[in-house]
Amino acid sequence: MHNHNHFEIIFIHRGKGLHSVSGIEYEYAGKSLFLLAPCDFHHFTIEEETEFSFLKFTNVYFTSKENKETARHWNDDIDQLLIRARQQHLPVLGSDREAEKADQLVRLIVQEWEETKSEANETIFHLIRALLSMLRQGIPAFTAGTSQKHSEKISAVISYLHQHICSARHLQLPHLAQTFGYSKHYLGIFFKEQAGVTLRDYINRYKTHLAENRLQYSALSVKEISNELGFTDLSHFNKFFKSQKGISPSAFRRGLLTTGR
Repeated sequence: MHNHNHFEIIFIHRGKGLHSVSGIEYEYAGKSLFLLAPCDFHHFTIEEETEFSFLKFTNVYFTSKENKETARHWNDDIDQLLIRARQQHLPVLGSDREAEKADQLVRLIVQEWEETKSEANETIFHLIRALLSMLRQGIPAFTAGTSQKHSEKISAVISYLHQHICSARHLQLPHLAQTFGYSKHYLGIFFKEQAGVTLRDYINRYKTHLAENRLQYSALSVKEISNELGFTDLSHFNKFFKSQKGISPSAFRRGLLTTGR
């Protein structure tokens, strides 16, 4: 489990397993593509030997090479793809033919990188643009029904949730509705339509995975983790974690120690 401060395209050329992204699990089998935002955290559970390619970049990668108007369009495209990637019933790669073309593009990018090891390589830049363009064109039904304003809004909501995940006050529906200019009722509907999961489930899954991450990789006590994640007291944290995982935080940690994970 880890997070980072850049965008990341993960292309799976072959294999089978589960990919957990910010608290939501996605099955993969064969050629698959995932797009991660800087605020995402993730890990893979591999069931069959898997071949990955990772393409990492920031917004600066596009804005430094394009005029502002063109760069804005590419940033909008990334926003659209990130929203698409969060809808479990709508795969980023829409068809086998699209998956095969994406596989070829990614292999060309990797080959070009291995030959030059240059971040300024113009061929790599244009190949990544071609990959994003192809993915964008593969979701006309989605983009036709989603305005740029809505795309920017759901991206802003998700970023806000990640930024304030440890503050219970900021995660309350009335506060979120006021912050983003929606009624409480409509915000719930809007989030479910755009993200493919309810607002409360998204918050709970995200917070649960943060807790799992700290229980597994940090030396913090359960009480310290409870305080860091914004729970009112240890009892509240225990009840929350058990409702999500079926066991207490302490039992979860003991299980990790027993299995050596």
